[in-house]
Amino acid sequence: MSKGNRRYIIILTICFVGLILLQVLSPKPIDWRLSYMKKDKVPYGTSALHDALSGIFPGQSINIMNVPVYNSLKGNEINNSNYIFINQSFSPDKLDTRELLNFVGRGNSVFIAANYFSGKLADTLKLKTDNFFIYGNGISTDSSGLSNIYKPQDSIKINFVNPELKSKTDYVYKKGIENTYFNSFDTTKTTALGKNSSGSINFIQIKFGKGKLFISSLPEVFSNYHFVSERNSDYVYKALSYLPNQQVIWDEYYKVGNVHQDSPMRVIFNNPALLTAYYLLMLSLIIFMIIGAKRKQRVIPVIEPLRNTTLDFVDIVGTLYYQAGNHKNIADKKITFFLEYIRSSFQVKTTLYDDTFIERISNLSGIEKTKVHDLFYYFSDITFKQSITQQQLLKLNRMIEDFYKENKR
Repeated sequence: MSKGNRRYIIILTICFVGLILLQVLSPKPIDWRLSYMKKDKVPYGTSALHDALSGIFPGQSINIMNVPVYNSLKGNEINNSNYIFINQSFSPDKLDTRELLNFVGRGNSVFIAANYFSGKLADTLKLKTDNFFIYGNGISTDSSGLSNIYKPQDSIKINFVNPELKSKTDYVYKKGIENTYFNSFDTTKTTALGKNSSGSINFIQIKFGKGKLFISSLPEVFSNYHFVSERNSDYVYKALSYLPNQQVIWDEYYKVGNVHQDSPMRVIFNNPALLTAYYLLMLSLIIFMIIGAKRKQRVIPVIEPLRNTTLDFVDIVGTLYYQAGNHKNIADKKITFFLEYIRSSFQVKTTLYDDTFIERISNLSGIEKTKVHDLFYYFSDITFKQSITQQQLLKLNRMIEDFYKENKR
């Protein structure tokens, strides 16, 4: 090796080592994901609240549940317990809902904090939520309108209804919180426990059988980011004071960031005898393929004609984004592509989703005005979020596909 080449190699090596050190020593960016998991110390984890549960419920056991409600409650006559769910959305299936309501009906308590509710539980309890936006003209109103949406509110004020718990000054949350409230619930069984500064209800109590459900539409207030504030932690303590002092079941299964091990292979790997049989089967298949490959004539390859690989490239790129969990990036690209389709197909501008725009798209496409309104409102909702869940991405894709199918033009 010549001295000149050696010098370049040394320089490249130093640069490479320096780059590695820079990556290792540089501060990690803050993770703003809405995980709500007890293990996460990120702003929107719930490690602080989970650690405080033993003080909120003195002398009581705190049990972590990593399985669906149906698995944890079916066949178990659990009594004198509180079941706590904190997540961005809550949509248990039919079986989970049945077991959860049976659990409440026996006299237990359930506490749920989520921005959005759907599925069988929401239908049974007649729960619907909405949130507030700030319009371009500075007037705050709910999201039932669509035109001139500017941005979500920068801060909200909330308080309790009960005079014994109500604070003299409202609890103020200035960042990273959706002003979500209940716009529908069963008034015959529901009691309002908390409201925002606009008078909209965001914390309710529902009697069911011998027990009660306590439901908040603001899960963000229970996260690490807001709980560490002494002022705002007071709200959390008061909200959880509605639960009786009894053992606690803390849900981790329904969290957005949780990865459930539902593969049937876990049964094999948890059983030594089945695992041995599985390895023998794999070894036998490998030996069979090696011996069989030597005894058979090599397959003559089929030469396929050249084809357009653009769609394959798009599919691969989309798969990489999806596997990386970058749901927001995929959603933004789908919205951009769809708006280009609207401009080219209907010859309309897509800069403002006002009533005139909604009506024109409805007339040109032959699709109901309410469906067009809901689609473009959901675009606005997705655009202002820093991150979205897989469920929200799937919902966006379904709404766009439905538009393509129902478009009569």
